[in-house]
Amino acid sequence: MINKDWRLKSIIFYSVLIFFNRLAFADEILGQQQVFNKTDQLYVSQQVATEVLAINVEILSLKNLSEHDRVSAQVKLLKFQELDLTLNQAEQYILHLIRANIANIEGQEHKVVNWLNKAIKLEAFIAKKQLDEPLFASAYLTLASIYQRQGEAKKAFDSKEQYIRKYFAHLEQQKSLRVKRLSAKYDIEKRHEENELLSQNSKIKQYALAHAESERQQQHRNIAIFIAAAIVLFLLLLRQFKIRKALTLLAKTDSLTQLPNRRAFFDNGYIFMEHALRENKELSILMLDIDHFKNINDQFGHDIGDEVICNIAALAGETMRSRDFLARIGGEEFAAILPDANIAQARAIAERIREKIQDKSYQGQQDNIHITVSIGLASIKVVRESFDSLLHAADMAMYQAKANGRNQVCSYCTERKEKTD
Repeated sequence: MINKDWRLKSIIFYSVLIFFNRLAFADEILGQQQVFNKTDQLYVSQQVATEVLAINVEILSLKNLSEHDRVSAQVKLLKFQELDLTLNQAEQYILHLIRANIANIEGQEHKVVNWLNKAIKLEAFIAKKQLDEPLFASAYLTLASIYQRQGEAKKAFDSKEQYIRKYFAHLEQQKSLRVKRLSAKYDIEKRHEENELLSQNSKIKQYALAHAESERQQQHRNIAIFIAAAIVLFLLLLRQFKIRKALTLLAKTDSLTQLPNRRAFFDNGYIFMEHALRENKELSILMLDIDHFKNINDQFGHDIGDEVICNIAALAGETMRSRDFLARIGGEEFAAILPDANIAQARAIAERIREKIQDKSYQGQQDNIHITVSIGLASIKVVRESFDSLLHAADMAMYQAKANGRNQVCSYCTERKEKTD
């Protein structure tokens, strides 16, 4: 009787104990379910995403924590839920993985499978390239491990296959990304090199242009210097020429009357003589001497004498033809070359000169001064030996005019006839 009571009491005790254990387990499960359900209410996503979604760093930190510390992860998860944030599908996916990690640590495989399947259902709203990342693909690896322990080989194989596919897809993405980065880097470096080359070419062109401009300016300077030097040289030569011409003219010009002097007369006389002989043309020489000029200087002074010489030079010059050559060859002696004039034409010119001078009077200190001249002529038809001979013949004719009484014209041919007679 005692053994039956003790056995009955033992059965009742163990039954009550089992009941409370199951109740406690149910409460724990219910509490966790309430926590998870409350978190699910925070995840609202109405958009289908085809691009990479941003993930809160707190969620990533919580994911890492959930892999080894269940209690801390649960506490942080509750605090995160209290923030009442709106999460995108990628963040909801990670929170499901966090719950699965917590359940996996507790050994509740059916909850792990449940949370992971919920996460997988969100893949339609997440970009494929983001799902292929190890963070998301790890869900399939965890499922494969659980299915393998549960003996569901096909599900384990399918999950493992999914993981491997995502793994290699991720590797391909990384490879493509590295290729793009390398290509972008290469493009940047290539553009940099091209820019450097263009910059160098631009500098070379600028240098070439600057050098060409410098050369052009130097050429212009050289040309300007050359032109300036040429102008200076030309001016110097012109000045030298003018000086020489002036000196030559001065050497061949009588300073008092500005008529050609004896030197100029002889230089031109030889030319006229040669031309007349070569062309068989007429040529006459006129010699003029002022009568009693010494008395004029002695009586009236040299100033009056100089005035007389200048006036006679002017009168003779304006009476002669434009082609005749008049010169002062001595103190009171003048000579003229008369081209294309025979002895008769020469005498007519000489008579006009004599008459003009005879009719001209000069005012002296007390009385008027009357001037006369004696003129001798010689023709190339009579004297052909040389210009000196022709001039000498005219000189002899002039002295014959003085000997005949002055103030008259005598020609060399007349004089010779008279001597012959």
